[in-house]
Amino acid sequence: MKDLERAVVVVVGKDRTGILAEVAGEIAKVRGNVINVDQTVMDGFFTMTMIIDILNMECTVDVLEQSIKEKLEGFNVKVMHENIFDAMHTI
Repeated sequence: MKDLERAVVVVVGKDRTGILAEVAGEIAKVRGNVINVDQTVMDGFFTMTMIIDILNMECTVDVLEQSIKEKLEGFNVKVMHENIFDAMHTI
């Protein structure tokens, strides 16, 4: 039995209050779990990368991505399964 099935969430846009909370809330709604977060604000731009556990998630990563995009209008949002992320970064 697997302990974790992970996905990567990337969010980029103009900084404002509550971005991390909104993304985490959307993940929690579908029973995903945030494992790790790295965020930075540079010159007014917010960038965040999350690793989330999707083993018990009640939707696909595509559905989660869409729900986050709807919550964060105007932000660049990408959610991808770790297998796809790994394949993209393997030579």
